[in-house]
Amino acid sequence: MNRMNIPVERACLDVGIPCVVRQQTCDIQQHAEEHQGWDLQLMQLSSGCFKGQMVRFELDGLSLIRESSNQALLKRGALSCHQVSFNFPLSKPRDPLICLGRRYDYGGVLAVMGGELPEIRVAADLDVLSLSVDYQKLAGLSDETQEAIERLQSGPCYLPSFSSYQALTRLFDLSCQWLVLRPDLVCRSVLSDAFLGHIVDALAQGAVESVMPSERKRVVDRAREVIDAHHDEPVSIPSICHDIGVSQRKLQYCFQEYLGVSPATYVRLFRLNAVHRSLACGDAWQVQDEAIRWGFFHLGHFAMAYRQLFGERPSETLERSRRNSAKSG
Repeated sequence: MNRMNIPVERACLDVGIPCVVRQQTCDIQQHAEEHQGWDLQLMQLSSGCFKGQMVRFELDGLSLIRESSNQALLKRGALSCHQVSFNFPLSKPRDPLICLGRRYDYGGVLAVMGGELPEIRVAADLDVLSLSVDYQKLAGLSDETQEAIERLQSGPCYLPSFSSYQALTRLFDLSCQWLVLRPDLVCRSVLSDAFLGHIVDALAQGAVESVMPSERKRVVDRAREVIDAHHDEPVSIPSICHDIGVSQRKLQYCFQEYLGVSPATYVRLFRLNAVHRSLACGDAWQVQDEAIRWGFFHLGHFAMAYRQLFGERPSETLERSRRNSAKSG
């Protein structure tokens, strides 16, 4: 795993000077909430205790979030409608990025306009830097990239890139150190321009590819509507296929290509993540009631599956949520 070598846990500086925050996260809900300016919902797809890292700060007109986690995730959510986010991988992807059912095997840049974000599947151990900038500021950066920038308004785009991003990684690390250790000497506009230069370079390197929903995504979305509608009762794969009018073979292929899991595995992951979300957010009073609400009627099997996915018992998730609520008052 590519570890972030930032020397501080948290450094909140004087008013008007950026605050550099490094956060270790041990829960997917906590990890989602640390994305300031974003409204994210995460689903854990791989098994084991979640461990994440995040470093964030702001410069003039630019918001930066660097994150990594040890689990494969499904991400969806929203960003301020006036911003554009450029997501640079700072480590070589172990598995392909999947956005709207399209697979990208190499480490290019995913660019998205604000508003509702596209659903993406992110590989475990991927180190990513998100640079979010106001659209009007972006549009005024370079005449040479105007066509590429305007294309972002039509939907998410993938920018092929042959860079190793080593320079971007060094710039981020040094910026954190300077902002923490010698904020009085830092020219924040110069740092902001340096990061924006990486965005311009990515836009200018090659063709900007619009990411259009695949047929696989449309099939998966229809199946998920059925799964969601029957979340509190057993649902069979043949019945899902009957409801949406596809064969079991096609459904299996679409789920495997889009999410990397089988339909049956997705049903289990969807429900387990829903229970975990309620327990972690303090929306549930009893584990048993929440399990039954999401269609788990054999509590022993539920507890075993939950612990296998999240690396802890559901009661531990609930207890941690209660402790955190008590601390926050």
